[in-house]
Amino acid sequence: TALPAGKYNIIINVKGGVGNAQSSLGQLSSNMEVSAISPSSGSVHGGQTIKITGGGFSGNIEDTEVAIGATNCTVLSVSPGEITCTTSACSEGCGDMVVTSNGVSKTSSVPFNYQDSSSPTVTSASGAASTLTIVGTSFGSNPSVSLSGSECTVTSSTATQVTCTIPGIAGGNYPVIVHNPDLGNSNNDVLLTIDLLLTSSTPSTGSYGGGTLLTLAGKGFSSDDTRNVTVCDLPCDVQSSTTTEITCISPSNPDSGSTLSCDVAVVQASGSVTLSAAFTYDASITPAITAASPLRGGTGGGTLVTITGTGFAISGNKVSIAGSVCDIATEKPTEITCYTNYHNGAIEAPIIVDVPGQGYARHSDLAQSTFYYIDRWSSKWTWGGLGVPLANEMIVITEGQTILLDVDTPVLRFLLINGGTLMFDKDAPSIELQSEYILVAGGGKLQIGSEEEPYENKALITMHGNVRCTEMPVFGCKVIGIREGSLDIHGKYIPVTWTHLAQTANAGDTTITLKQ
Repeated sequence: TALPAGKYNIIINVKGGVGNAQSSLGQLSSNMEVSAISPSSGSVHGGQTIKITGGGFSGNIEDTEVAIGATNCTVLSVSPGEITCTTSACSEGCGDMVVTSNGVSKTSSVPFNYQDSSSPTVTSASGAASTLTIVGTSFGSNPSVSLSGSECTVTSSTATQVTCTIPGIAGGNYPVIVHNPDLGNSNNDVLLTIDLLLTSSTPSTGSYGGGTLLTLAGKGFSSDDTRNVTVCDLPCDVQSSTTTEITCISPSNPDSGSTLSCDVAVVQASGSVTLSAAFTYDASITPAITAASPLRGGTGGGTLVTITGTGFAISGNKVSIAGSVCDIATEKPTEITCYTNYHNGAIEAPIIVDVPGQGYARHSDLAQSTFYYIDRWSSKWTWGGLGVPLANEMIVITEGQTILLDVDTPVLRFLLINGGTLMFDKDAPSIELQSEYILVAGGGKLQIGSEEEPYENKALITMHGNVRCTEMPVFGCKVIGIREGSLDIHGKYIPVTWTHLAQTANAGDTTITLKQ
């Protein structure tokens, strides 16, 4: 029995429960040896599976390597007495075989020979429809064919000719490799060219708002995620893809002309193809959204949104906001009302109206038709339907929550913003937040306005407590504590915050004169 290389104690066990015999035999040494390689020769293009027989191998693939000259033979399996591996490409006279297993290396005295005469050779390859015919030598009795990793299923073969069915692969140039199980791989310098063609794109017109489902027909399309479709150089959202057909949703286009003719292009790793003037944006069939109200609602849904515009259908319109369906309540050519559904987390997103047969409506003013999914402090649904926060309660806003403070609060015991966000409502004329303690932690945010959109109304934060209050560790009493969080306060810009008197103001004067 073959053993991994190393030294082993010899133990003699006497049957019948007698036990181990006392031995002076010492240790047995197992050395690594290669006694045979089968087959002993193969293709200079690699791909030959060989069996190395001997002893002293570890039995583990992880610590076993086989090298032939400067190339590796990829190990497939290992036992103490046998290794199987697949050769890499190398020229004749490649070099000696060296086996390394469990840190022990051994140069084989038995050679493996790379031979041109043992190499399958492809001399030509020609495709007709879905059939590939390959001519050459030494294909053997059971060859297989690969095209850059894709299998070309063999339908018939002789030692000098193979026919196979070309798989559905993207346009491009593919090395034709014939594998003979007895010898290995053939040369890879004969190429099969798969054409990349774009023959049609339908329909030919659609809305400036996008949303038209385009069907592209052709040949050699890639199903890879790296494949892109563009309309007027804008990305068309791919819905499905085969080697002969792609469907995608046309993008919106900001052009203001009555019509805009666009090229449709397929771009992939193996090349690109363009169909000139294949799609036209047409203002006459473009619906438009002029406004929507209200522009915000809770993430739990249930907000009735009124959308006004032109070109809507009498029926069959579809409305969505950030991927959530807005259930149609009423619809007519100039107005749609719908109820929002649940959305996971706060988000500000344009309202999408999909008009049957026309595509998406264009936004006349995006700011007037962008809806903000946000949970309001004043809504009981923000708090699980159990009512709004009461005085002396501890309120926690956790990661993933964004809450709009749209009403004055009672005096809270503790407000913990732990990973979530609390925003003051910019549309409320006055908001007051009252609490004994406020702690913003774990990436949380307390936000009053922003640098881009300063808060221009009245915002108050009132901290409550007394001289005998229990101090929050590190921070104290009547305090806003910030620990790995942020407090953003951006008010109305005041260009002059102080100045000088331009002249003396005397007692009894009713006016003063300033320098600025």
